[in-house]
Amino acid sequence: MNRINQAWESCAVLVGETMIFGKVTLAMCLLTAPAVWAQFSRDDMMRLATDRLERATKSLNLSPDQIAAIRPLFQSKYVDMGQVKDVYRASAKSGVSKKNAQNSLKTIHDKYDAQISTILNPEQAKTWKRIQKDWEDDLIVPKS
Repeated sequence: MNRINQAWESCAVLVGETMIFGKVTLAMCLLTAPAVWAQFSRDDMMRLATDRLERATKSLNLSPDQIAAIRPLFQSKYVDMGQVKDVYRASAKSGVSKKNAQNSLKTIHDKYDAQISTILNPEQAKTWKRIQKDWEDDLIVPKS
């Protein structure tokens, strides 16, 4: 019986240490997660712009001159879109603020889309329109 009590006490200590470690880990996650979820950082949006440019380059068979002309447009577009989404996330998220954010995203999209289209040849422009449909989620306002 004495050995059973000793084994039980050892397990209780181990469980206690595991619980403390689990609570500390959970606290660290909860403290850092809002900073990650709260905004679309400039770096995140630049990575998205780079990814989109790489896909467009392959799909459209862009020349080096076209890539050089389009790269800054992609970067500006996605940074601007990230800023709109950040403002919306910080707002009261009313119907009006959501509509304003959606309108701003569409305006940004249309502005850069028009500039990019002028750099493309007619065949690339047709493909560009199809690619844009695949990226419609870029225009969605975040829920939280």
